[in-house]
Formats: sequence, C-alpha cells, structure tokens
Amino acid sequence: MHAPFKPNPEDLTYLRRLGWTVVIGAILMMAWRASDLLLLAFGSLLGAVMFRSAARMIQQLGVRNWRIALGLGTLLVLTVFGGMLYLLTVQFGTELAAMLGNLPGTLEKIERGLSVNPVGRAVVQAGEAAAGGSKIADSLSELVRGAGEIMLNLVIVIVGAMFIASNPSPYRNAVVLMTPRPARQTMERALNEMSFALRLWLKAKLISMAMMTLVIGGCLWWAGLESWAALGLLGGLSEFVPYVGPVVAMLPAIGLAAAVGGDVLWRTLVAFLVVRVIEGWLLTPFVNRTVVNIPPALTLFTILAVGAVFGVYGVFFAGALLVVAFVGVREFYLRDTLGEDIDGVPRDT
Repeated sequence: MHAPFKPNPEDLTYLRRLGWTVVIGAILMMAWRASDLLLLAFGSLLGAVMFRSAARMIQQLGVRNWRIALGLGTLLVLTVFGGMLYLLTVQFGTELAAMLGNLPGTLEKIERGLSVNPVGRAVVQAGEAAAGGSKIADSLSELVRGAGEIMLNLVIVIVGAMFIASNPSPYRNAVVLMTPRPARQTMERALNEMSFALRLWLKAKLISMAMMTLVIGGCLWWAGLESWAALGLLGGLSEFVPYVGPVVAMLPAIGLAAAVGGDVLWRTLVAFLVVRVIEGWLLTPFVNRTVVNIPPALTLFTILAVGAVFGVYGVFFAGALLVVAFVGVREFYLRDTLGEDIDGVPRDT
C-alpha cells in the first residue's frame, strides 16, 4: 500500500493560492452562467430594503409592533408600484408602447438629421461607439414585447423580497460565517454600511423620480406635447438608471415633437435643456452628497459595462450595484487593508 502523497512544505503556499484561484474562477464562471438568477436575487435584496425602510417609516409614525409595521410597509410599497403599473399599462400603456416601439425609427431619424454636417456626424459616431447604435432602443422594444417574462420576473423578485425582509438574519449570518474569522468584524461593518447606503440611495431615488416626473411633465406641457403626462411619468421612472435612462427617455418626446414640427420641437428641446440643468445642478449633487459621492464618469461607464455583461436587465440594477461595490471597496480595501481613516455613509442625513 502506497503512502499518501505529501507536498513539500515550501510548495504549500503555492498550492493553496492555486486552489483559491481555481475556486474563484469556478465561482466567477457559475456567476456568469447564472447572471439572470443573480440579478433576480439582487432585485429581491433591493425589494427587501424597500419593504424594511417603509416599515421603519411606519414605526416612526407610531406603529410599534415590527410585524405589523413590516406588513403595512410591504403593502405601501406594493401599492405604489401597483399604481405606477396601472398608469403604465392602463392609462398610458398604448401611448408608451407606441413610443417605445417606434424608438429605433426615432433614433434613425435623429441620426439622419445630425449627419448632414461634420459635427453632427461626429456626434452620431460617438453615440454609436458609446451605446452600440440603437441597441438600447431595440432592447427596450423587446422588453415591451416580453411583458409576460417581465411580470414573471417581477413576481419572483417580490416573493423573494418578502422572504428576505421578514427574516434577513439567516442570510446575513451565513455571509459572516463563511468569512474567515479575523475578517468577520470587517464583514459585519461592511454589510451595515452597504445596507444603510442602499436605503439612502433608494430614498434619494424616490425623491428624484417624483420630482423629475413633475418637472418633465410640466415642461413638456409647456412645450405643447399632447402626451406630456405619459412622457413625464416615463422620464421620472428613467431616473432610476442614472445618465443613460434620462437620455433614452428623451428620445420619444423629441421624436413626437419632430413629427409635429414648428414651435413644439424647439420648445421641447428647451424643456429638456431646463430639465437637465435642474437634474445636473440640483438633484444629482443632492443624491451624491447624501449617499456616496461617486464620480459621474464612473457611474456612466459602470452602467455601460453592466449592460454589456448582463444585458438590458442589468442596466436597471447598475446604480445599486455600483453603490454596493463602492462601499465594499471603501470598507474592505481602503479602510481595512490600507488602514485609511475615511468617513462612512453619513448617519445624520
């Protein structure tokens, strides 16, 4: 009987690193293959944060029992989303479906109009290089046509969010227990910071979406577009995806204004100029100041990268993923590894 093979002591470090490399590579490969499932899980996590944030707000109003507050908070969040779904499908469903369905044609019209001079052609080429031509518009049109798949994914996310919100401790404890013992305190602190940052980010997004819905709708009403209410709602919801979402949401309005012509077109362009000034000078600095101060260029390229890897569904979660990654890098690398004394997420917001 042969004796078991024992590596040389000087090779143990190399073999251990090789083993961890193989394990990490296998995990990354599985994550790549199960990207849709991971996005649904992250969506459920966001939903749980929404439900628990609403429950805390209800507790501040006087409901002391946590289970009752959580039930009311969940009902409140689902009612808000149900109201938006009603507006999108019943009130403005036909208009929005037609606008999104014509979005690729609208992009082609805009490209043809800009390409008549060298500067316009340069703008078109830069846009195609950054966003893959009308890929985003085509993807949005596919989302409209795949309503059944969207509804099924939404149900999965809501059910998963309810499970996580009702008892998040097992999931949190599992992450901490799988962390090496010397790093568990760091992991606990990082999870606290990520959770708080996500809560602030979601609240700030809710404020910005509500404000931009009113601002965009009012500006387009002034411009003379008949579908100003639907376009305002679409523009407000698009704020969930920073930078890319508002730009895509502008295209249907510009296309409709171009079809009408006359004063409506230049009024629409002025309206969106005012909207972008309000967003860039007021709302975006407010969000960055109250949550985490993420550089705008990093946000933009992260959204494009997540969209390239995970598809159009990933774009919707790119902002939240960036917040989690940003806080994680700060806690695990800057604070724990390098020992930098940096501020965390502001608690006095």
